[in-house]
Amino acid sequence: MLDAVGFGALNMDQLYMVDKIIGPEEETIIRGFRESCGGSAANTIIGLSRLGLKTAYIGKVAMDREGIKLKKNLEREKVNLDLLTTTEKGRTGKVIGFVDEHGQRALYLDPGVNDTIKIDEIKISLVENSRLLHLTSFAGEGLHVQETLLERLSSKPLISLDPGNIYAKKGIEILKKLIESVNILLLNEMELGMMIDHHGPYREAAKLLADEVDVIIVKRGSSGVYGLMDGLEVEVPALDVECVDTTGAGDAFNAGFLYAWLMGHDLKKSCYFGNYIASYCIQGYGATNMLPSSEATRVLKK
Repeated sequence: MLDAVGFGALNMDQLYMVDKIIGPEEETIIRGFRESCGGSAANTIIGLSRLGLKTAYIGKVAMDREGIKLKKNLEREKVNLDLLTTTEKGRTGKVIGFVDEHGQRALYLDPGVNDTIKIDEIKISLVENSRLLHLTSFAGEGLHVQETLLERLSSKPLISLDPGNIYAKKGIEILKKLIESVNILLLNEMELGMMIDHHGPYREAAKLLADEVDVIIVKRGSSGVYGLMDGLEVEVPALDVECVDTTGAGDAFNAGFLYAWLMGHDLKKSCYFGNYIASYCIQGYGATNMLPSSEATRVLKK
């Protein structure tokens, strides 16, 4: 039995270190370049795998340099590849990012073959026998494949969703079928307001979704995290560490939170462990380079 399955776009992250994030007609200097394996759900699944869970991934890559590297990386991270589809045609997804000296970033997405995945390419029985299905966004038709998968599951695992900016911009009505199946919603403050078209305080916005989702987690970066479940509200501060690069910080939080939740910890402890894992991530470049091993779970016993 699998502990967690991820389902979202798989991308190669190509990060350029720059003096500043610029606007139209501006120029800046590139100070460095790093390439790393990415994709929001994949980052979270790798985090869960390093923490000791049995994981698998639903996704699609081309057999180009980037696709082969992504596949080998998942294999190296002990992620089951039985749900991963490969194709000889097309190109693997990429995210081209620019990161300034404060760790802030701007990202450009090239989806490649991600949205060509089909429902009949997915071994549904493997998903049904997992404890958790973690969903993240696609740029195109992947959303409908996710909806179809949820409809076809005869027994549903715990469902978590991080909509990211791409899904949040679609709005709650377009996401309605997905949201109806979600147990845990993990998103940042901006995405929450965008998704439900609410520009007031994040606590008020989260409560507007309380009838739709069991657990709502609002990630607030250096301001910490807010959690809401059955009327219980928690606020957990971020850990004070030096931030080098925020790429993947939200995905790292998801790994920590979901691990603690699957282990039976309460809302506050799970939020704390999410912040704890995210604090590792932001101290280095790339989404998964700094993610810790299962030794980090010792903090949950304190």
